[in-house]
Amino acid sequence: MISADKKYTDSINSPVRNIKCQAVKYQDSNDSVGTILKNSLKSFNIQRVGEGKFFGYGISTKMNLHLIDIKYDKTVTTNNSFKIGYIVDDSNIYPYPTFYVTEVNRDENTGELSITGYDLLHKATTHTVSELELISYTVKEFAESCATLLGAKGIEVINVNDSSFNTSYIDGANFEGTETIREALDAVAEVTQTIYYVNKNNKIVFKRLDKDGDAVLDISKDKIFDLDSKTNKRLAKIVHATELGDNVSVSTTETGSTQFVRDNPFWEMREDIATLVDKALSAVGGLTINQFECEWRGNYLLEVGDKISLTKKDNSVVYSYLLDDEIEYNGFLSENTRWSYEDNEDETEDNPTSLGDAIKQTYARVDKANKKIELLASQNENNSERIASLEVNTQSISASVSKLQTNVADSVEGINGDIQKLTEKVETTMSSDEVKLEIKSELENGVTKVETNTGFTFNDEGLTVEKANSEMKTKITEDGMTVYKNDEAVLTANNIGVDAVNLHATTYLIIGTNSRFEDYGNNRTGCFWIGN
Repeated sequence: MISADKKYTDSINSPVRNIKCQAVKYQDSNDSVGTILKNSLKSFNIQRVGEGKFFGYGISTKMNLHLIDIKYDKTVTTNNSFKIGYIVDDSNIYPYPTFYVTEVNRDENTGELSITGYDLLHKATTHTVSELELISYTVKEFAESCATLLGAKGIEVINVNDSSFNTSYIDGANFEGTETIREALDAVAEVTQTIYYVNKNNKIVFKRLDKDGDAVLDISKDKIFDLDSKTNKRLAKIVHATELGDNVSVSTTETGSTQFVRDNPFWEMREDIATLVDKALSAVGGLTINQFECEWRGNYLLEVGDKISLTKKDNSVVYSYLLDDEIEYNGFLSENTRWSYEDNEDETEDNPTSLGDAIKQTYARVDKANKKIELLASQNENNSERIASLEVNTQSISASVSKLQTNVADSVEGINGDIQKLTEKVETTMSSDEVKLEIKSELENGVTKVETNTGFTFNDEGLTVEKANSEMKTKITEDGMTVYKNDEAVLTANNIGVDAVNLHATTYLIIGTNSRFEDYGNNRTGCFWIGN
C-alpha cells in the first residue's frame, strides 16, 4: 500500500468525501515538464486486470481519460503520456504509473476528448528476448535487463526472502529468442512465485503474495455497496510440466488447487528442477485467496497484490488480494475489486512425476537455444539402459547405443578370432538441409520404443536403420549386429563369430597373431610371419 500523509487517508475515509483530481500531460514520454489539466478533467477509469492464478503473471494498468474541450484548443496524440493525480489541501499524489497514449477520439458535437493509455508493460509485447543480448545472468539480472529495454526505472522485489531471484544461468536460460518480453517476465514471475506490475515510480515490481501477514486494508461493511463472496481457493500443488513429459510435481498435505508451470525456460534443462519446485511450494504452498466481487467506496492508495480483508453482512471476515479491479472517477470515487480462480478441468499433469521418481523417468529435453531435442531413457529394474541418447537438430540426427557387448571365439572361413570381449559404441548420424521428424515413444513391457520417419527404429528388437528405396539395412541387438543387402545378410557379428560375404582389406589382413597377407608388388601376394 502506498504510504501517504494522514490528510490523504482522512480524506479517503471521510463520511462525506470531496475528492478532486487532475491529469498531467507530457510530451514525447518526457515526464520532466507537464501541462496540468485540472478543470478540464471530466472523468477517468483505471483498470488493472489480473489472472485467476496464484502467481506467474503480470498486471498491466489501463487508463480511459475524458477531457472537456469546449474551445477545441487541446491537442493529444500518441506522442503524449499522462499521470493521474489526487488533490488534497492543494497538494497532490500520483498513485498510478505513467500512461502512454495509444488512442485518441474526439466527440465533434461536444469537443470531449476520449483518451486511452497503458503503462509500459503494454510495450512488452512488441519486444523479444533476442534484443536483450545476455549470455550469463541470474533471474534478477534478466528481469533488470527487461526493465531497461522497456524504459522502466529498474525493478523492485517485495516479500521474497529466498534465493529464487539469484538462481544463475551460466549459458542462459532455455529461451529460443523469439519469446516476447511479456512472456519472459511471466516466466520470471513463475519461477519466483510472484506477480508483477508497474508502480507509481515506473519501476517493475515483483511481489509475492503475503500468505501469513495481516491485511493492509480492512474493507468494512460501511464502505461496501455490494459484496459477493464465494469459496476460498488454497494452493496445494505445483506441477512443472513440459510438452514432452519431463514433469515434476510437489504437493502439500492439504487439499486444494493446482498451479501448472508449463515449458518455463528458467526451469527447463536444469538438473536441480526437483529442488526448485520443492522450494517454490515451500514459499507459496497454502496461499489462500477468497473468490469475490466487491463494489465499494474505493481507496486509491491500494497497490496491486495488497492483502485485504472484507467484512460480510453476517460480520464474518474473508481475506483476499487486490489482483483485478476498476476505479471510476466522475466527481465521485468508486471501485470494483474482484478475483476468481481459473479452474480448468481439462488441464492434466501429462506424465506426472513425484520428487522421488524424478531421477527414474524416461523423458525428453528441448534445448530451444541450440534447437536440439534430447531423449533420455533412464535405468529401470527390469531393463538396462537401451538408448543412451537421441539428439535432433536442424542439421543432423545423432543416435547412440551406450554399450554393445558380445564374445567372439569361433572361426569363420578359416579366420580364427580370440576376442574375449568386444565393447563398442555404435553411433549413426543422418544429415540433411531440412530434417522433419515424427517421434513416437511408449513404454511397453519395460522397453522404450522410439520411431522416426527417417528410418530409425528403437524397440525391443534393438536398433534398426532402414530407409525406403535403399537396398541396405542395419540391425543391432544385445546379441550382435547384422548388415543386410536386399534382405541377404552380408555381415554378421555375434557370439559365434564374424560372417562376411565379401571381406576386403585394402592394405593387409592379419590372421591370428602370427600371419599377415598383403600385396607384394608386380601382381604378387606376400604372406609374412609377424609372430615372435
